[in-house]
Amino acid sequence: MAGKKKQKRQVTILLFLSALVFTCIFTEAWQRGTKSSKRKVVQEEEDTAKNSEKKEKQNKKKADTEERNVRVLLKTDNFASLYHKKVKISSNQPFIVTVDGKKKTYQAGETVSYQAKDSKWKKKKIIISSEKGAKLQIQSIKRQNIHPSYRRTLQLTWSKQGFLVINRLPLEEYLYAVVPSELSTGSHMEALKAQAVCARSYAYQQIQSKRYEEYHADLDDSVACQVYNNVPEDNRSRKAVNSTKGMVLTNKKNAVVQTYYYSTSWGYSASGQDVWNTASEVPYLQEKFQITEKGRKASGINHLNLSSEKSFSVFMDQESLDTYDSDSEWYRWNVTISRDALSDRIDSVLYSCYLNNPDLVLTQKKDGSYKKEPLKSVGEVKKLRVEKREKSGLVTELVVVGKKNVVKVCTQYNIRKVLAPLYESVYYNDGKSKTTMNLLPSAAFYIMDAVKGKKVVFHLIGGGFGHGAGMSQCGAQKMANTGKDFKAILSFYFEGTKLSDLSSVRK
Repeated sequence: MAGKKKQKRQVTILLFLSALVFTCIFTEAWQRGTKSSKRKVVQEEEDTAKNSEKKEKQNKKKADTEERNVRVLLKTDNFASLYHKKVKISSNQPFIVTVDGKKKTYQAGETVSYQAKDSKWKKKKIIISSEKGAKLQIQSIKRQNIHPSYRRTLQLTWSKQGFLVINRLPLEEYLYAVVPSELSTGSHMEALKAQAVCARSYAYQQIQSKRYEEYHADLDDSVACQVYNNVPEDNRSRKAVNSTKGMVLTNKKNAVVQTYYYSTSWGYSASGQDVWNTASEVPYLQEKFQITEKGRKASGINHLNLSSEKSFSVFMDQESLDTYDSDSEWYRWNVTISRDALSDRIDSVLYSCYLNNPDLVLTQKKDGSYKKEPLKSVGEVKKLRVEKREKSGLVTELVVVGKKNVVKVCTQYNIRKVLAPLYESVYYNDGKSKTTMNLLPSAAFYIMDAVKGKKVVFHLIGGGFGHGAGMSQCGAQKMANTGKDFKAILSFYFEGTKLSDLSSVRK
């Protein structure tokens, strides 16, 4: 009997221990499952967060890419107008025309034509795109005697004045055809790279400024912005753009600067403030003596002030000074304009300048002061007088003394317009000449009155080609030829700026 009780207790203890072990195992398994479930939830949350972040980056990258597209207004022949009376387009590959969402494919060699006099295109959205990356040729316009071809898409918008034609394409591809149009691709590659960075920075600034927003565009293809596809892209222009991809010049606040450039200096560059008559100076566009290291050693000259007539004329007549532009054909030039010819056209030109900005064309009063008032005829031109010359030598105020009135013309642009050699020959450095220019080559000149036969003439001796602020393209070429890379070139012309990637700049 005692043995049976003992055996029963043992069984009970065994069952209790088994239940306890089972409970522990179950509890541990449940805890493991709970932890695994929690880990799974946490992992899923982490994965969701990562995917969300990845998607956000992709969207940002896509937005950045879209933002870097550019919309270019294409002008008619000779960049005469924004409005096209007719548009004729073809391609050497199949292309698609979409009108209000309806697509039609045309085969290679086929042509589509649109006449602005046909008002059926009013309020129609016409988009023409190529297949397989082929280009679209506009047969209704010419650039350098050929019909230009364009990448990506062309959009036509009808108006009473004519069609607006917009080429929409990525910024980098746009630059392929800006670089050769602004600087010969026979130039040194480092100069071409510097040109690419300048053009990219300028284009980005134009996009941000929304200057052409009324046309639903960012800029046009003429000298009003920067010339695009006047000369077709080639391997060297693509190389210059690709090797500087995304590079722009920025200021201390990491904002992209407006990188102006021009053809040739007269041995000095002008400040941005002097060129565009701004209220304050432009820190990275200061007047600068363009003397080379060789020229500095040979002459011992480090600085010059060309604001007086004497110092400027002496500088212009000096032939031995080596500057970055002194080998250029436009480094020095001269033109002779007769008093009769200038008198015949002066009133209409002054009136045009006055309409553009009355504050910059002033009439002299009896007390000798100048005042803004409606223009009257100048009459026969008796004398031209430089009223203000800047340190760089740039003329920013010119007085036209007429038989009837005396007028002061302000800003380099207006002065170049008033004295434009519309019918006269301009002789430049290598003895060649060029006729019919809408602007004087530059506003860096001095005047000599003379008598030629029985006629009084104004003989202008000047130098340089263009507005004169920022990078001289001829100077950049010479710097590159002497071993300077594109970074050194840009640092010289845009002092105080730095190279940045477009993805990191301050918007």
